[in-house]
Amino acid sequence: MSTDESIKERVQNGQKVEPSDDLPQEYREAAQRMIQFHANSEIVGTLPEKQWIKKAPSLQRKRAISAKVQDEAGHAQVLYRTAETLGLKTRAEMLDDLVEGRSKYATVFNYPTETWADAGYIAMFIDGAAMFRQGSLTESSYAPYARGLRKICYEESFHVKHGEDIVRSLATGSKKEQDMMQEAVDRWYQPTMQFFGPRDDMSDHTDDLMEWGLKVKSNDELRQQYIDEFYVPKLEKYGLEVPDEKMEYDEESERWNFSELDWDHFLDVSRGNGPMNDVRLADRRKALEDNDWVRRAAGVA
Repeated sequence: MSTDESIKERVQNGQKVEPSDDLPQEYREAAQRMIQFHANSEIVGTLPEKQWIKKAPSLQRKRAISAKVQDEAGHAQVLYRTAETLGLKTRAEMLDDLVEGRSKYATVFNYPTETWADAGYIAMFIDGAAMFRQGSLTESSYAPYARGLRKICYEESFHVKHGEDIVRSLATGSKKEQDMMQEAVDRWYQPTMQFFGPRDDMSDHTDDLMEWGLKVKSNDELRQQYIDEFYVPKLEKYGLEVPDEKMEYDEESERWNFSELDWDHFLDVSRGNGPMNDVRLADRRKALEDNDWVRRAAGVA
């Protein structure tokens, strides 16, 4: 049996592999792409919420969102270091890939956060979506990634509670606050549903990732699970409307059916044409340049 076949048999039997194993180049490259994408998403994901640290409505809210942003940056560092164990790229090379547009991150972070309700929505519903995705990936075949995600998921669960507290406050507040919260839900619906990635029959990488055990659930499986178990129940709990006229519960399949998403727009955003793409990369590039002296002083430039 070849090395490729041996590793593939192990991971398909639910076993995990370590970087010290004789991993096929194809496996390392697939894991690199997935983990680097995740790390990029964490660090870019700090930017939509960062602007609300100073503008949050109370000192308590400022402290909470500041801690959340700090956590997300820490998650990125864990993931970049995890990706380094694959031996293909250094952290510095991955950061260069990000700011030069050679690697991608989650399209959901390429939209503006226009109101305080957006900050609550992101923490509750987008971090909630991340919990479904990352929770499944704790079973990933790459052991360092699975271990790192256990810590990340623990912290993400607090982020969801933080976001739900904001959503609860607005959804049960004044008419103006309720309208602001509903308007945020309306704007973020499509980007949130697309957070899990393209439809399975559109994905270039899902089959390979699942064959190597790096992913254990497909994009469509996770999207449906999130809608059924979290998204719709939470909106209903707080009296918020689902912004999809075709969202309807199917008694026979025991799941929510929903409208086809705008995949042309999703693909356009993923190619760098989203409303905030240029701003997000410019912010990350500036941060990298401004902190170059710190990395040189620490000997990690």
